[in-house]
Amino acid sequence: MKRIAILLCCIVLSCIQLSAQEGVLFQELTFQQALDKAKAENKLVFMDCYTSWCGPCKYMLNTVFVLPEMGEFFNDQFVNVKYDMEKGEGPRLRGKFRITSYPTFLIIRPDGTLQHRIVGSRPAEDFLECVKRGANEETSQFYLDQLYRQGKLAKQQLVSYRAALKDAKRSAELKHITGEEFKQLTDAERCLLRYWYLYDQDEIAIEDERFAYLITHKVEFDNQVGKAIVDKRIYDTYFQRLATLKANVPVAELVTLIKKQIASVDFEKKEEIALSLRYVEARNGSDINALLDIMEKKLQDLPRPFLWQTPFFDFIVKEGNRKQVDRYFTLESKMVEAMDNETMKKAVKETFIKYRSGRSDN
Repeated sequence: MKRIAILLCCIVLSCIQLSAQEGVLFQELTFQQALDKAKAENKLVFMDCYTSWCGPCKYMLNTVFVLPEMGEFFNDQFVNVKYDMEKGEGPRLRGKFRITSYPTFLIIRPDGTLQHRIVGSRPAEDFLECVKRGANEETSQFYLDQLYRQGKLAKQQLVSYRAALKDAKRSAELKHITGEEFKQLTDAERCLLRYWYLYDQDEIAIEDERFAYLITHKVEFDNQVGKAIVDKRIYDTYFQRLATLKANVPVAELVTLIKKQIASVDFEKKEEIALSLRYVEARNGSDINALLDIMEKKLQDLPRPFLWQTPFFDFIVKEGNRKQVDRYFTLESKMVEAMDNETMKKAVKETFIKYRSGRSDN
């Protein structure tokens, strides 16, 4: 009898331990059933909005939600449900909550109103921080949105509001909020380390007054924040803008502005930005000679997004004179050598075969 009792205790303890090790338990409930259960249990609803083809959705399900620490928090705080946005209730819920990217995660009150939104996959620790922020009403998007719209958001609540906007990837609003903060600061405050977040944002454009202020006060920022950090922010801002420019858009004003800015400031990899700027100016202006000069002298120094474009300038073949086309064809072997993977090397060779074939046909 004693042995049976011991065995039963071991089984119970094993079950408890197994339960504690489980990840997030998603329940098979309709949306209304989830709301009803949340109300009965005094919980919130956590909803995973996914699709079958979404890779980041699978990462969250198979890597993050399976962790014991996730289960410990989620299973205690929420009624957890997940819906494929393309099946069953999914399309209706997608429209109701305006789901436009995947994965999107919602924290919903028992009355069906949205309390917090998280867009995109994240490592477990970061994701848990977002969810805890959303589960606390006073740091949730719904609560802070209401205060902001009513003009009642206190200055000390701006940190929480910025975090909530980042969770939802509401970039335009985040840029607006931080822009307002910038205008409220004195010159002495603007260069302080504690306000660096006002500048360290991908959403800030080269034309933004904050970026202009960063450029003109770089020495002060170097002293307060650190030269390496400031240099990276400046480089990233220029590079992202230039690398995402389409080839068929006018760039004269932008080129003039960047030339003026970089003439007055030094930062790491400034030469790369200057080269990229010359490249974009020549490409978008269809300046064949300038483009060929860059490729002949600086091909291997071009950043990858620009280097990978160089074999596909068919306008040189179609619109260039014989000398220009010959110069371009001469660059083939140099392009093949510069490419860092076999797929691109093969693409260069195949493209130039087509160019030469089309030329002989003419």
